[in-house]
Amino acid sequence: TIPDGVTSIRHYAFRECTSLTAVTFLGDAPKAGERGFSSATPTIYRKPEAKGWGETFEGRPVKLISEKP
Repeated sequence: TIPDGVTSIRHYAFRECTSLTAVTFLGDAPKAGERGFSSATPTIYRKPEAKGWGETFEGRPVKLISEKP
């Protein structure tokens, strides 16, 4: 879980985190560094009121927290 107030994800932040299946952001979409999820394939979850999110983030699907299994 990434807390509200995080404004950026650094380059290669989750590099080689191959077992990472989900990342939950509690705030608005952060600025993304190059290849932040290189080799990782998580689904991104966000709050419905959070701003700046699209259907994907750094190539990963974005869904609402309520859709989390």
